[in-house]
Amino acid sequence: MRIRLFVVACALLALMACNRENGVGKDIDTLKDSVTFCREEGKNLRNSSRFTEATEMHKRGLAIAERLKDTLEIVQALNNIGTDYRRMGILDEASSYHYRALNITSQYSDKADLTSKKNEVVSLNGIGNILLTMDDLKSADSIFRRALHGEEELKSSIGLAINYANIGAIFARQNQNDSALHYYNKSMEMNQKADSKLGISLCHTHIGEIYEKQGKPREAAAEYLEAYKLMKGEGDRWHAIESCIALAELYMKNGLTSQATPYLDEAWSAAEGLNSKEHFARVYRLKYKLYEAQGDYRKALASLEKSNVYNDSITNEKNMKHMQNLMLQHERQTKEYAIGRLENELNKEKLSNTYMAFAAALVLVVMLAVIVLLLNRSRRQQKRAKEDITKAYEETKRALEVKTSFMKSIKHEIRTPLNGIMGFSQVLANMVKGNEQLCHMTDIIERQGQQLAEIIDTILEYTDIDTRTPKMEEFDLDSLVNEATNAIYDKKAEGVEVTYAAKEKGYRMTTDREMMKIALGTVLDNAAKFTQKGKIEIDARNDYGMMTIMVSDTGPGIPQDKKEWVFEQFTKVDDFVPGMGMGLTLCRALVTRLGGLVCIDEKYTAGCRVIIRIPNIK
Repeated sequence: MRIRLFVVACALLALMACNRENGVGKDIDTLKDSVTFCREEGKNLRNSSRFTEATEMHKRGLAIAERLKDTLEIVQALNNIGTDYRRMGILDEASSYHYRALNITSQYSDKADLTSKKNEVVSLNGIGNILLTMDDLKSADSIFRRALHGEEELKSSIGLAINYANIGAIFARQNQNDSALHYYNKSMEMNQKADSKLGISLCHTHIGEIYEKQGKPREAAAEYLEAYKLMKGEGDRWHAIESCIALAELYMKNGLTSQATPYLDEAWSAAEGLNSKEHFARVYRLKYKLYEAQGDYRKALASLEKSNVYNDSITNEKNMKHMQNLMLQHERQTKEYAIGRLENELNKEKLSNTYMAFAAALVLVVMLAVIVLLLNRSRRQQKRAKEDITKAYEETKRALEVKTSFMKSIKHEIRTPLNGIMGFSQVLANMVKGNEQLCHMTDIIERQGQQLAEIIDTILEYTDIDTRTPKMEEFDLDSLVNEATNAIYDKKAEGVEVTYAAKEKGYRMTTDREMMKIALGTVLDNAAKFTQKGKIEIDARNDYGMMTIMVSDTGPGIPQDKKEWVFEQFTKVDDFVPGMGMGLTLCRALVTRLGGLVCIDEKYTAGCRVIIRIPNIK
């Protein structure tokens, strides 16, 4: 490639020498051919990611275009150089060339010329992308809309598609998902009109990202899959790998590791073929999460280390680009300083400017001093606040320890006499079996004692939740439900049927079994109290890593305006039914502690249906 560039440079020098000897007019056509060659060759180099060589080639074309005084070619060369610098991440120089191109275009006499209009739109797009990279979203939006107006005049479907997508990206950055989706759909329409498969694929990817933000994993997966199929069919591995990684990330987030694995393997293969450090970093990060979920911690650690290595490499490249930006800024500031010094030497009579500069510097020093004082004051306040927070944390911790100790003690102290009462009531019942009146009285004592024991257990369980750490274990859901249903057979009304209808038998769950049993038991206990006839049904299913358990009964149900109120402490829909109104409160507290949700199904009208959703950790 260097030999090729050397030959081109020699040819250009020879042409320039020929022009000096024979006059510019004789070889204008040859020079125009050279400009075209530099423009197209530079684009080819840029598409091959050889940005430095592309910049040199476009600068040569710019020099020839300036010699020919061809305004349109000058503007195209400036825009191409700006794009080269933008691809390298040197935004300072990129913006300089794009603005130069825009200024020349605005001064061009033939405003109706389509090439001039296209050059203006290209300049605006370049500036807009730089502003978008710098997170100046308001300015970027204004620039892209000007470019969009220009593309409408040019009636360019591809141009319209690009600018609709750019505006959509601005709304996506601001989490205005509906607006972003609107513009991405308009971009999709224009890309389809132009039959741009790359544009259509990118739109599918963008729309998938919006659906993922909106919590619609199925729709997002469908969009990513469409993008993947298009790019794979076109043999575009660079854009296909993006949709591959997007699909793998989506499936991993939803716990579908088996579906994520093939896309992850394909992404790794594509990254290896492209030698893309950025994609390697993302793929190894996903492999780390996959192996961690599978319990293969050795491979997980190895993948994490490789991801960090590639991330460090990318960071180093970004730092190098940042250094280049700083060097260019330094060179520009040095030139500006030299020009300012010459102007001061020629205009020494304007000493007032020096005084103004001195005054401004003085004001700046004062402002800096004030800022330093305010920062010191802020640090002191932060330090005091941190100390106060630490102190409050320690006090809270001690209070929780005292509470835990108290609850353990009081549970023992209350249970001991209560067990004695219930035990002796059973002994007394055996002693008075022949006396029906005394037997009835002992039955009342035993039932009331049992009810009192349940109330005490509920209160102590609720107050002990904050200090209770869930013990994760794998267990069979069917056996847990059977234990919970057996506990209510003596409490339910005669004739009420209790059924368990899981979507599949043999579900395995990983969570705190005892806490789960208590939560389900409180819901079943409520159902048994309020269902005098009909049935109580328990249903279970596994939805994308969430275990859903539904308890439905044919009781009187819960009024619509009280479906959330019943979860508060000491609330009862029917004051004549035994209980203190803490069952659903305890259930919600336990389920929340396990990272789940519990609610009343508002659509169920045959009685009451309580839905419990618990994460099924794998």
